[in-house]
Amino acid sequence: MNEMIVTKRQELYPEEKAMPLAKYYYNYPMHYPEEEEMQIINEENPMDPADAIRPENFLDLLKPTGYDKVELGYCMFEDGSGYVATYRVRPSHITDEMERWYRNWRNLRSKGMIPGHGNLRYKIWNPADHFDHYYINWIDGSLGIHTTESLDLGEGDRKYDTIRHQFDLMEYGLTKERLDELKAAGCSVTGKGSFETFDEPGTHLCLAYSRPCPSGGVETRSREWIGWRPVNGKLVRDEKTKCSLEYLKKVVIHTLIEWEHLNTFLPDLYAEYKDQPIDAD
Repeated sequence: MNEMIVTKRQELYPEEKAMPLAKYYYNYPMHYPEEEEMQIINEENPMDPADAIRPENFLDLLKPTGYDKVELGYCMFEDGSGYVATYRVRPSHITDEMERWYRNWRNLRSKGMIPGHGNLRYKIWNPADHFDHYYINWIDGSLGIHTTESLDLGEGDRKYDTIRHQFDLMEYGLTKERLDELKAAGCSVTGKGSFETFDEPGTHLCLAYSRPCPSGGVETRSREWIGWRPVNGKLVRDEKTKCSLEYLKKVVIHTLIEWEHLNTFLPDLYAEYKDQPIDAD
């Protein structure tokens, strides 16, 4: 693991500091990506757009085996839209059940959390950048998931308010036969994609899935197409979406750091909270 630690973190409210959960905020150092990953990210041109999956071919990401030429990188397309490719491996001691549990648990508030203070369950995932996370309907993700976060590891960038919406991949070309093939190969796919809207004009198309990693654990291949949205069975260019290489670089670094950090505390968190009431502090 990279020994370079992200030292900046947001200040918690006194009520949050008093919660038993706060130890996961303070006691688990968050590390920068590995040196090899940072070398790729810091390249002046981190990937050739010719090696990216074009928006109209976004379902090409979903395959039972094999990899793209570039699994970690980012680029701008000629029309001003952007592309982000990230790859992570979840170690074998982090189970599917642990991650599924956390994905739900982080969207629910505990009894001691105060409206307006954000969600400490989400803040522990990235103490530098995370503020709030919740189901729009407070039950599940069917109406969307709201997120408040920054992307620069506590350096003063503004907070983005985001809503992630689901859509049916079957309406965009995914067939039942292909879905069955992926599942038979051990891929974790639901037939759903997502897109993000923000507190400013713009849309990001998102797609990710997981599968057994040949070297052990589970690998997740994830892509974002910045400036594209699904509309009535077709992908539409959203030209109001802001995008730059600087922004894409922030997204990649933020993503790599938070997923690696989750692996450090999730086993302890799951063991402590999985059998407690859902509103436990």
